[in-house]
Amino acid sequence: MNHKSALEAAAGGDVAALKTHTDLVAQNERGWTPLHFAARYGQKDAVKYLLEQKVPTNTLNSEGKTAGQVAAFWGHEDVARVLGGGDVERSGSANEQKQLFPVHNNHFAGSPLNSDQIRLGAKRSNNPLIVKDTKPPQVAWLSYNDIADVIENPYTKGDVLPHYNLHEEEPFVIFLGMNEGNEQASEAVPYFAVDVTPRGNLQAPYEQWLKSLFERSFEFGEMRPLAMAMDPPDAAILAQARAMIDWNMRNQYCPACGRRTVSADAGYKRTCPPQDVQDLQSNDPRPPCISSQGVHNFSYPRTDPVIIVAVLHPTEDKILLGRQKSWPKGMYSCLAGFIEAGESLEEAVRREVREESGVVVDGVKYHSSQPWPFPNSLMMGCLAEASTTDIKLEDKELEGKSLIHPHMSHNMRSL
Repeated sequence: MNHKSALEAAAGGDVAALKTHTDLVAQNERGWTPLHFAARYGQKDAVKYLLEQKVPTNTLNSEGKTAGQVAAFWGHEDVARVLGGGDVERSGSANEQKQLFPVHNNHFAGSPLNSDQIRLGAKRSNNPLIVKDTKPPQVAWLSYNDIADVIENPYTKGDVLPHYNLHEEEPFVIFLGMNEGNEQASEAVPYFAVDVTPRGNLQAPYEQWLKSLFERSFEFGEMRPLAMAMDPPDAAILAQARAMIDWNMRNQYCPACGRRTVSADAGYKRTCPPQDVQDLQSNDPRPPCISSQGVHNFSYPRTDPVIIVAVLHPTEDKILLGRQKSWPKGMYSCLAGFIEAGESLEEAVRREVREESGVVVDGVKYHSSQPWPFPNSLMMGCLAEASTTDIKLEDKELEGKSLIHPHMSHNMRSL
């Protein structure tokens, strides 16, 4: 049974799910209709179906915009043309003006949540909870009541610092954002990610809860292969969840004094508390941490910049791909690598390509970016022109390389 609301189905372009709904003109608290959501995400098939159902195109949302104007604002020119999108903070209509910078969402981008009935995604050892035997894989979204017994409510304790006990594990509960595309909820739905890896004082309650969970046809799956086959909105939410839980797990200790840090700002900040409950009970409290002097007491999530590049052969009929020994047979990728300190994006492209393949690159052009939650990178995609064609696997990072004609590689994804 499909449980998607009409707004969710429209946002995801799921026409089959839209056909299960009779009310296709309902508005959420921001005045958005299914047509607004289909237009926002450029879902042409969903827009076509809704127009076939004679839904009005002149309905205004709370910002005073029609669905056509929403499509024009977000760069979906073909959809705006169908809907008659008018002027939106620029001169010329969608019918007259060609968009200078088209919107392009790669996999793991385009999350339906914005950080403006609660659903939680559980993760263990950074692997997401999914529903067994579903294709494509489906994230198992849980309600707060499903997990309340093991995480309680971390947001009812007020200021946790005076009550903090560094000898006890804390549950990682990360606020992900609000989903406004749910017509069945009176308000926008908040999403959270929860790490349920058994550890320390949380070992026994987590293991008991996981046992009951597995009896409900749920399981944990490897993020990397599963996410590639998921619907893009779910994959984007998982990318954010995985990156934030991974960062919280890696930063549990203060780099200045080595004591355990505490989560703040709904999981987006970690701080070294000035004292814990044992300090309050001791006649010999610990010395103050040097990080408490100034704003560096806080640790914020990191994002590592990475380039990934499609290197064009001088004849422009082939691109350069590589593969690592650990990858499945027949799997290739565009070349990629981290941007180093003091290096521009273009310089990183030229260095990485030269190091990994021996090919010298001349011109470099930025294409688009992609969140890459393995563990916390921002992948910046580029196109580049090769000025040499001799391939040498100089740094031994790659097992092999291949020159592929572009028409053979249109279905490939970066790894």
